[in-house]
This record gives sequence, structure tokens and C-alpha cells, in this order.
Amino acid sequence: MVNVMNKTLSEHRLRAAFSQLKKAIGGYGFTVADAEKVLDLSKRSVSLILSELVEEGLIVRTGRGIYAFSEKPSPLVSPETLLEDSRKLYRALEDKGIQFALSCLDILADYTHLILRRYPHFCWVLTGSEDWAMEVVEAAGFVPLRNPNSDQLTIALDLTPANELTVIRKTTIFYAVDDGVASVERALVDLHYEVTRDRYPLDAAELIRMYYNALTAVSLEYPKMLRYAGLRRFRSEIEWVLWKFKDRIDIPSTYIKKPQSPNKFIRQLPSLDEALR
Repeated sequence: MVNVMNKTLSEHRLRAAFSQLKKAIGGYGFTVADAEKVLDLSKRSVSLILSELVEEGLIVRTGRGIYAFSEKPSPLVSPETLLEDSRKLYRALEDKGIQFALSCLDILADYTHLILRRYPHFCWVLTGSEDWAMEVVEAAGFVPLRNPNSDQLTIALDLTPANELTVIRKTTIFYAVDDGVASVERALVDLHYEVTRDRYPLDAAELIRMYYNALTAVSLEYPKMLRYAGLRRFRSEIEWVLWKFKDRIDIPSTYIKKPQSPNKFIRQLPSLDEALR
């Protein structure tokens, strides 16, 4: 309990510090010394706060000891922002007390390049509750499909009315999930895995476009993406994606160090230039 309270207090202090800086400095760039004057804290404390604000995507480091406020908004994701079908599915699962995470295109629809005629819902449920989740999903008027591969999903999409198909997968990892809804960072990582492992028939170029659209439209927490990918044991692939984008998107250098050699899953992805043609 103490650890949770300390973490909450830390987050509150971080947001309070950000509000102080924003109010005092406005939309201008600032230095560590400027932040020290505004926050009235030691240089060490201010440096730690600025480092965390960079990780949160609220500010960006533009030079040695120089910062600016991020111009991109934070993504807004909640049960209320889901589309109607997704909200119906969400309510059904929540009402039955299932631990779940809606992810992939339910979260990322705003960042698609192509207008997808229809797409499945993706729902990760706590390992051991798959059968129960299947029953709940079906009772709510959706068509559940448990752990399909790409071919099975393609056939099911052809046979199922639009936006009724629901993919059920199991997990024990609920990091970057808030109230049953995945963050944009988690949804990108989940979709990356689905596409590169041939579990969802989405063109790899569209995946790269969606990365690009999300990375340029909103302020993402790169540490969150990398940590979740690490929990799923493919962090190096997300490092490669960020590396691919380094010349086109302003990503803090902390997160674009050149990773290890690309594996077969990264090699199948097109370059950003190829995807944007």
C-alpha cells in the first residue's frame, strides 16, 4: 500500500510541477535554470522532474539543458471514446466482472490510413477466463473467435457481419490498460505482434502508416511502448520501428539508439518511405 501511495504522490507532484512550468513559462523554450527558479527546488530534483516529464511526453529535450513543451496533445482513450459497437462489447465484459483489455483497432481506428470496411474487435482476457469470455461475448450479440491465426480470421471476416467478430486471446499482462481499455502505446504494440506473426491479415505497410500517424498526431510515452514490448519479449522490434522513423519524426534520442540486428519480423516491414508512397 505504501508503494502505491508513494507512486500516486509522485504522479501528482509531477503534474503539479508541469502545471507550474506551463503557467510561468507559457509556450516558450526553457532551461534547467529557468525551471529551478519556477519550481524553487534543487538542481538534482529539477533534473529528475524534467527527465520524467520527457518520458511522459509532456516536454521534449531540444538541446543540452534546453527543453520545450510538446506541441502534440496526449491521446484521449477511455470507454467513452470507443465506437458504439466497442462500447457495447465493453459493457458486456465489464458487467460480468471479467478482467480484460480491448486493444488494436478499437483503439487505433483514428490513425488508420485506409478506411477499413470492417475489422474485428480484439480482446485480451485473463488466462483461464477464455471460455467465460466467449459466452459473454456471444450473449452480447457478437461472434467470438478464440486465438485464431490470419487464415482463420480472414475466413471468419468473410462470414461474419461487420464489426461483430471478436478475437479472444489470453494474457496475464495488463500493463498500460486503464479500466479495460488499452492505451494507444499498448494497442500499437499489440497490433504490431498480430500483423508480424501472421495472426491478423493487415498489410504491413498499413501497420507502418498507423505507427507514423499516431507518432505524429499525439504525444506518446515511448517508455510505455518499450516496457510493454519487453514484457511480451519483443522490445528490440519496437526499438527498430523508432529507429526507422528517426529522420522523419522528432523522437527523443534516448529512445532511438541503434538496436541489435533486425530479426525476420522486422525485415518483413517496409521502410517508411515505401509505406507512405
